[in-house]
Amino acid sequence: GTDGSHFNTVLLMVPQSEEWMIERFGKFNRVAKPGLTIAVPFIDKIAYKRSLKETAIDIHPQQAITKDNVHVKLDGSVYTRVEDTYKASYGIDDPEYMISILAQSAMRKEVGNLELDELFENRETLNLGIATALDEASEPWGISVFRYEIANIIVDPSTKEAMERQSNAERLRRAEVLESQGYRERLINQSEGDRQSDINRAQGEAESMKLRAQAQADQIRLVAEAEAERTRMTALAAADGIRSIAEAVQGPGGKDAVSQRLAELYIGAIPEIAKNAKLVVVPDRPNDVGGVVATAMGISKMIDGSLDDGDKSNN
Repeated sequence: GTDGSHFNTVLLMVPQSEEWMIERFGKFNRVAKPGLTIAVPFIDKIAYKRSLKETAIDIHPQQAITKDNVHVKLDGSVYTRVEDTYKASYGIDDPEYMISILAQSAMRKEVGNLELDELFENRETLNLGIATALDEASEPWGISVFRYEIANIIVDPSTKEAMERQSNAERLRRAEVLESQGYRERLINQSEGDRQSDINRAQGEAESMKLRAQAQADQIRLVAEAEAERTRMTALAAADGIRSIAEAVQGPGGKDAVSQRLAELYIGAIPEIAKNAKLVVVPDRPNDVGGVVATAMGISKMIDGSLDDGDKSNN
């Protein structure tokens, strides 16, 4: 607001978001609220005008020393608002100047608690600390401090160069760390891929062996089934042949046919016996064809007799 001598026009129009301090005979009389109010000339005086709007106060660059003994300059802005116009008028002489001095003092104190790196990294913490300190100190003045914003942090050229070298070294270190991590992850991924490939290959070979064994088992089973079927069919055919021979033998003239056939086989087997055996038994008169036939017929009759005896015993 504006302090000093203000002209009294009797009818006073107090703007919105302002309050005026009215004094009578040099003593506080009342607070003029926004709107129309009457002040008696020469008796009433407008002593102070206070705005209720939020106001920004610029803080000029201030020298400060960090915790690690580095000289820095900081400037910024503090945002305030009058909550009690009476205290802001009679509790403090120059609110803007007092808050500016208080902000510089609080800023130096907060900077002294931080190292240079922390000053750049924790700017929000620094702003909050300064604003809290200002709000507590300005409470008796009826003024609230909402926030403090640091605009610039200035360091000397040598410190700036050292910070740049440190920053470059830190970026280089991070790049090396990232590169080593990437190389490590690549090796891990490669080993995992090789292991998975070996597992897949082993599983594939096992599955292939399983399929081959199953195919061989199926083949053996099919061969065995075919062999069994062939044996069964051969047995059935032999049985059918024997059955047919038996039925033919039991029929009319069957025995004579069998006897004649046996005689033919006997006569035909004599040359083979003489060719392959070391000891050969031949008929006593091999040149006598009739005798050989008679001998064969005799053997046939003996077989017939055996067959008859077998039939009688079966009956």
